[in-house]
Amino acid sequence: MEQKEKIYSQFGIKFWIISASLIVVIAGMKEAAGLITPFFLSLFVTAIFYGPFKWLQEKGLPTSLALLIVILGIAFLTVTIFGLIGASVVSFTQKIPFYEERFTLYWVSFNQFLKESGWLELDLNFSEYLNPGVVMELVGNVFASFGNIMSNFFILLLIVIFMLLEISIFERKIHLINKGSLRRVNKIVQNLNAYFGTKALTSFVTGILVAISLAIIGIDFPLLWGFLAFLLNFIPNIGSIIAAVPAILLALVQFGIPSAIAVLIVFLLVNVIIGNIIEPRLMGRNLGLSPLIVFISLIFWGWVLGTVGMLLATPLTMTIKIIFDNMEETKHLGLMMGDESSIKNYKK
Repeated sequence: MEQKEKIYSQFGIKFWIISASLIVVIAGMKEAAGLITPFFLSLFVTAIFYGPFKWLQEKGLPTSLALLIVILGIAFLTVTIFGLIGASVVSFTQKIPFYEERFTLYWVSFNQFLKESGWLELDLNFSEYLNPGVVMELVGNVFASFGNIMSNFFILLLIVIFMLLEISIFERKIHLINKGSLRRVNKIVQNLNAYFGTKALTSFVTGILVAISLAIIGIDFPLLWGFLAFLLNFIPNIGSIIAAVPAILLALVQFGIPSAIAVLIVFLLVNVIIGNIIEPRLMGRNLGLSPLIVFISLIFWGWVLGTVGMLLATPLTMTIKIIFDNMEETKHLGLMMGDESSIKNYKK
């Protein structure tokens, strides 16, 4: 009896120590959000480009030359993307009041139509319960927040350089410390490469297809909505829905219901083909997150790091899951964070 009480007491002490430590860490992260957000963003970029960096090394290129090629590639993509969408962001931000006015007129007319048709109570003001103009303001804040982070591009690039260099020698350090741990580390790195490499590729294709389709339909700022689709495609299940909302609303006020339906069909087709058919085949098994975990991570990282934290929520959570999956002590936690495929592929 005394032995059981001692075990329960030790468990309780450990639980409260771990809980208190987590609270302190989370509070510290929230206070230092401005400092650690660029670090997490750099970690995200490093995870995406480590695959090409490793591939160049395996082809026989010296580490310095492989690093130079990857860094030039990052700089080229960043300058190209922000050069293309930078002017669009400014123009879109300036036109937000215009879109809000158009939304107001549209919803007033729609509200009146519902009242005259007898589908809506006369004392109910539809615009008080649904204000699509807020969606456009939110999108503008997302682009502004992301732009503020990227304004420190040089610092981000330096962090990425040091991270890539450290990863290149990290395996040798682990090999010297513990050869058995090297296999586990290699497995974690391979899974991270599989996830981030595939996700970046499919997100890029998704953004390109969305931008081209919206440009054909004639929606304003198609590059912005393609870029938004690229960013939010890293959020499984609900990211594509969030990315579609502003484009559909904009099509509605620009051209009416037929164009809005056309935009909806575009997003449905792109995400069904890319997200439900191509991506799962390329991604591999056991790399899915539970929808509940995705939703909770959005709230948590958004609260801790702000708007950019919501964009980084799923990559950060997936990184934690992959680490859990490849450690015997925590793989049951990885199972709890996974989707249905995790149950099928779970090994005791």
